[in-house]
Amino acid sequence: MTWNERVGMVSRAFEDWKWNDRENRAFLRLSAQWSGKAYQQTWDEAEESFASRFDPYRHYGDEHLDIFEDAVDGLWPDAYAWITESSVVKNAVTAFEVYLEKAVEEAFGSSLTMDGKKYNINLATPRNFESPGWKTLVTAHKVLGTEVATDEVMWARDLRHLLTHQNGVLRSEDAVKRFRDLDAERDQDESSWSRTGSKIPLGTPRVLKILDSLAEVIRTADAPAWAMCWSPSGRQNWAEAMTQLYQQKCIVIEPACESQSS
Repeated sequence: MTWNERVGMVSRAFEDWKWNDRENRAFLRLSAQWSGKAYQQTWDEAEESFASRFDPYRHYGDEHLDIFEDAVDGLWPDAYAWITESSVVKNAVTAFEVYLEKAVEEAFGSSLTMDGKKYNINLATPRNFESPGWKTLVTAHKVLGTEVATDEVMWARDLRHLLTHQNGVLRSEDAVKRFRDLDAERDQDESSWSRTGSKIPLGTPRVLKILDSLAEVIRTADAPAWAMCWSPSGRQNWAEAMTQLYQQKCIVIEPACESQSS
């Protein structure tokens, strides 16, 4: 019995992530589809409105641009697309981290019994936080046998930070070098290239590439995580892996409350 996505031999954490990934991709596609139609309709209405009252003695001929801009509250199609793409990237990276946490919890369980006493197993969490830190998640998955902090993943997490805390603005030449997409720029006008002080260009192809890179790591990570919980051969390594997690301070083992153990 081995991990097999096609027949559903996956962890519950994977199933949750896959649904989120599907929603992200649908949101990206449908937002472009629906907004394109809505923007075109608004543009046509602006042109019709202006044409109905056009006066060559009073108008320059491009006042429909102002009508359109007022109708969309200044949110032009390229800005709408960027906000959509940015939100998908941020949600995808967060969903990736949520998967890592849930997969470890599923793999090792939430309790154990030693000498007739029940104990709770929790991932180590910083004070005043409800989720474990990144280092804990990386270490836990290394114990399971997977390197989740790949170059692509670290780049995506840095991009999420840029989008979240700097609204995507490239503040330095180092940031430009780290985040620019040279392949995309070959087909773009120079005015669309990444530069200091501007927002990082995204685009649907680049966003999908990010989603695909995160998905590849998750699929790699889920095989050992699933095996630890659901495969008899994988379960044989549970005690040794638990010891490693405890020694590396990834988990906290505490006596269960009487109400929980009864």
